[in-house]
Formats: sequence, structure tokens, C-alpha cells
Amino acid sequence: MSKKILSIVLLIATLFVCGSAYAVTTGEKNALSAANNYLSFTAFSKTGLFDQLKFEGYTDSEAKYAVENCGADWKEQAVKAAQSYLSFMAFSNSGLIDQLKYDGYTEEEAKYGVENINADQGDQAVQKAKEYLRYTAFSHRGLVDQLVYESFSQDEAKNAADKCGADWNEQAAKAAANYLSFMSFSRSSLIDQLKFDGFTQRQAEYGAKMNGY
Repeated sequence: MSKKILSIVLLIATLFVCGSAYAVTTGEKNALSAANNYLSFTAFSKTGLFDQLKFEGYTDSEAKYAVENCGADWKEQAVKAAQSYLSFMAFSNSGLIDQLKYDGYTEEEAKYGVENINADQGDQAVQKAKEYLRYTAFSHRGLVDQLVYESFSQDEAKNAADKCGADWNEQAAKAAANYLSFMSFSRSSLIDQLKFDGFTQRQAEYGAKMNGY
């Protein structure tokens, strides 16, 4: 056999061995199927999907194979995740980026997700204000401070407090009732507490009056 023919034979043999050296395991196939099933109904980050597959009992190698071969565009997954969050809760852009990063998206993926949903921050601030008022009482100032804490700008927060439709007298009454449900107050100390929370003198007096003072 000539050296040229021998070289060709060796090359073909090498290609054959390399092509057949790795066979996908049953566990990897099932992990990939599970990954695709998850992605068909909800959004996942790469690390989030990996962790979910591990939770389902797949090994590290099976889960890794699945996330690397499922064909997901992780930036688009971030967009879907952002849209899903905003369907039931309001977020500032910064807050939503932090939430996506918590879910395992990279900084780049999280920013892409938020930038590509075009959420109006003014509207989000108003929605968030209404969410807070559904479960606790706030003064106008207190609500603004809370929204700023949630990473809305000062202007967005103030505009939201102005537009959320709250009756601040009634908010003071609710706040007073809440305080009195777990602690005793004199009229003057209750008014002082409400003023400390940001209610005006008149609002604080109304809150105390509506609770027996």
C-alpha cells in the first residue's frame, strides 16, 4: 500500500472515530426534551433552566447538555420574562433588571430584556403606587419615598402619588387604625406619629378623629 493511500485510509478512520466517539445518552435526550417543554410555556435564563433540570433530578452533565443544545436565545428569554413580570406587577426599569439578574440572566441579557419591552415608567410608577395602597396606608410623602426606594425617579414618584387617586385623609384614618390595632396612643401622640409618617396636620387630625379622638 502506498504512503498516499495509507494516509487517506488513516484520515477516514480518524474521521469515523471522531464522529462516533460521542453518543447522546438517554438522560441527555430526556433532559433536552424537558428543557424544550419548559421553554414552551415559560421563560428561563440559562442558569435558571439548568437549576430547574437539576431540581428534576438530572445530573450536571445532562442538564448542561440540555441548556447548551435547546436552541434558546437567552436575550429573548429575558424579554419574555420581563413581559411576564409586568403582566402582574409594576417595576421600575432598574428594579426589573435586578429581578431578571436574580433569576439568573446576565447583566447584558437583563438590560436587553428591559430595553425591548418599552414599559412607560410613568405608568409603571402609578401602577406600583396603587399596588402599595391596596395593602397598606401611605401619606403622599411616604408613598413618594417608597417609589423612589423602588428606583423610580423623584418626578416619576411624585407624579404617581398625584395620580394614584388616593384620598389622603382616608389614608391617614387607615394608618391610625393600623397603629391602634397593636399599640395604645393618646390623641396627640397618634397625631404626631401620623405627621412623622408624612401626613399633614389636618390629615393627621382627621385620621385621629375617625378613630375615636
